[in-house]
Amino acid sequence: MGQVTGMVQNLRRVLEDQQVQELAVIAVDDPAKLANLQQYISGRIPELLSAELYGTELDNLRAADLEPFGYALLDMLLVAQEAGIAPAQIHGTGANAYLTMAARVGEEASPAGYLLIRVNPAALTSAFQQSLPEAGAFALDQYNGQARPVVLSPLAVPPKASERLTWLRIPSALFRIGVVQSVGASISMGILRPMFFIVGLLLLGLGAMLKLHPSRPPEAATEDPEHLEPLAESTASTDATFTDEPESSRPAGQGANDGFGVIDLPDLGFNLEKMAVPHKKALPPVELVESIFRAYDIRGIVGETLDADVARQVGQCVGSIAVDKDAGPVVVARDGRESGSDLVAGMIEGIASTGCDVIDIGAVPTGVLYFAAYELGSGTGVMVTGSHNPPDYNGFKILIGGVTWAGEQITDMFTRIQSGNLRVGKGKISEQDMLDSYRERISGDIQLKKPLKVVADCGNGIGGICAVDVLRDIGADVMALFDEVDGTFPNHHPDPSEPENLQDLIEAVRLMDADIGVAFDGDADRLGVVTSTGEIIYSDRLMMLFVEDILSRVPGSTIIYDVKCTGHLHYVIEEAGGKPMMYKTGHSLIKNKMKEVNAPFAGEMSGHFFFKERWYGFDCGIYSAARLLEILAADERDAREVLNSLPNSVSTPELKVQMEEGENHAFVAELQQKARFADARITTIDGLRADFVDGWGLVRASNTTPILVCRFDAEDETALQRIKEVFKVQMLAINDQLELPF
Repeated sequence: MGQVTGMVQNLRRVLEDQQVQELAVIAVDDPAKLANLQQYISGRIPELLSAELYGTELDNLRAADLEPFGYALLDMLLVAQEAGIAPAQIHGTGANAYLTMAARVGEEASPAGYLLIRVNPAALTSAFQQSLPEAGAFALDQYNGQARPVVLSPLAVPPKASERLTWLRIPSALFRIGVVQSVGASISMGILRPMFFIVGLLLLGLGAMLKLHPSRPPEAATEDPEHLEPLAESTASTDATFTDEPESSRPAGQGANDGFGVIDLPDLGFNLEKMAVPHKKALPPVELVESIFRAYDIRGIVGETLDADVARQVGQCVGSIAVDKDAGPVVVARDGRESGSDLVAGMIEGIASTGCDVIDIGAVPTGVLYFAAYELGSGTGVMVTGSHNPPDYNGFKILIGGVTWAGEQITDMFTRIQSGNLRVGKGKISEQDMLDSYRERISGDIQLKKPLKVVADCGNGIGGICAVDVLRDIGADVMALFDEVDGTFPNHHPDPSEPENLQDLIEAVRLMDADIGVAFDGDADRLGVVTSTGEIIYSDRLMMLFVEDILSRVPGSTIIYDVKCTGHLHYVIEEAGGKPMMYKTGHSLIKNKMKEVNAPFAGEMSGHFFFKERWYGFDCGIYSAARLLEILAADERDAREVLNSLPNSVSTPELKVQMEEGENHAFVAELQQKARFADARITTIDGLRADFVDGWGLVRASNTTPILVCRFDAEDETALQRIKEVFKVQMLAINDQLELPF
């Protein structure tokens, strides 16, 4: 698997890769440099057969200059000239078949030329056949909307008379997947999205799907004429030129490919307009404001309250504190958001300007940053991340000397910056890759006792660069979903605590007949879980599984959980021999409380899990997933049985009430003063929680976004509705304009 780890997740990403673009521009002017370009691409796509460059004067090219398949390749180059990239497609048959894709080189306004790559198509068909369920109800073909479709991978069993094929188009390619359906049945969009993504990775990605299985030898797919029928040379086409085939009510078998239904899928994450090298627009400078210095971290909106200069000032403060405490060097990393590179550059500049050394470990999950901070120094680091917030947010999670900055420590940073009490010096800046060490640290401690089939939804967050690899390292059979890092989060919001963000994962788990599904947020420090039947296992129930395992080795320990967790957790901890402690929500607050009471484990309802036993005490969604799989694989029961055996109640997810900036804290303060709940035990450590004999309710102010967070939990639906109604009355009495989601 090592040879595929470094491979790009799909052909499109290779073609638009900045290094590829730069090497291609050089090679257009100096053909002797083409070997450098080809060597670089082949290092990322081992199946590469050739990389070819063409100048901007495409009108002077003849089909004979592009043999074999000259007309088709010329058509592809012309499409790339117009659209920026030409759809992936296969030309030829047998040993003479190529999987090709072409792209513009350089800026859209003044292209330097065009790059065309040819890849061994065996990876496409073999990965497709190995990665889909064994039911045989799927086919793969190539269709340009004009010529007869060409079968690439036929159905294992012909459709029955009562069945038909529904074809799902793959944007940015000429490929389609055929799904057998009973006549009259329909496929929900929920199934189409993950299925589309799965096959999109198979067809366009190669890299992501090749991580699933070693490539077969080229002969495995190319010698079988049924897999690659002769293709018409004139097959190049943009997505826009596809012509829809009408839905047919005729049973399958009344024609070859005609008459079958075709569903025109939206281009989820494969928009051609996004493939050109982006143009950065200069933004006016941003003034440093106190509002971004929050309870757990520093967070703001890029261009409004956050920019590279703000990052530089924060870096000056971090570096000054690190020097004061002799806690350097500072390890710095970022997530996959588009603003990350500018912010991390400002952060590094600021830290180094204080005389503090900086180690840049690049774009990695937050857990890797924390790991590196402990392994490379004294536990000091800054993660540039917007976590689960929308794409225009970003911020800084700060760890100094093993202490996560929170509360007054963060607000005092603003005061120090304003006062100018900052050190001056010249620190050293170095770079280091920590991904291999991180993976080895986890796989060296965790190995599954039995294989588990897992779908991992990375949500286009930074977890996509290593989450799947880590879980495979420990022995899981993993299929990646949305593991292409994209800071715009084109498929769904990267917040696994929201049920709507888990729907694609649920459908993919069902489709792939997986044992379990796991999901990560934008910086991969949080974990979400679904069972094989699509049930969401909320984090407070996962904690029950973790604490039973941990307390079996360290009985009598204190276990911390936040105010949003079910009351069942308290009793599970006690029964397992631990001491339960409810505490405030907030990753930084809980980590520091763990240090104070020497807790081996803590968790939050949002999906943050903090393992001190066998780990470092910080939150890492990827490591948490590994620990979960370890527990499930050690049990004789299947994963669904284990998870369903955990104590449960009728509960809501985290319900959010939108408010204006700052209003949420004032509202909660007033609620704490005025609310009256008969026969309830009131807790105000973080918001207001009322525990009744048959359930509880909570309202708290989020410290990251201007919202109220509500959650309700009860023994039955009747009690749940009663508790929600009691809270609704109390909340509306304070502000009758609230739009409550319950």
